Amino acid sequence: MTEWSAGRAGEAVTPTPEQQSLIEFGEALYRRIAADADTGHVLLPEDDAVAVVHRARGGGTILVAADRSVLFSGSALDISAALIDFRAGRRTPVERFRCGRRAGPAVGRDQVG
Repeated sequence: MTEWSAGRAGEAVTPTPEQQSLIEFGEALYRRIAADADTGHVLLPEDDAVAVVHRARGGGTILVAADRSVLFSGSALDISAALIDFRAGRRTPVERFRCGRRAGPAVGRDQVG
């Protein structure tokens, strides 16, 4: 796993214990849909959140809030666009992360938390 911090390219930042817990939660969700996912993360302290990124073609990003609510964003959507939806309260139900699915959860623009 690789670490990134938004706005601090080139500097590895150690996650706080709370951030590490969110990273592990996001990674566990990814393991449900892609057991061998090569993941990295982006710390989003201004949003009290993290982004867990599946670094493969067809992967995507799981944004994880401090309350463990999440938003899945497919690889076709830029993380900045996903953050706009995330900040607006849009969420993906955790139940959509089912074991054995090869693609991410079916996420429509109508899923608002």
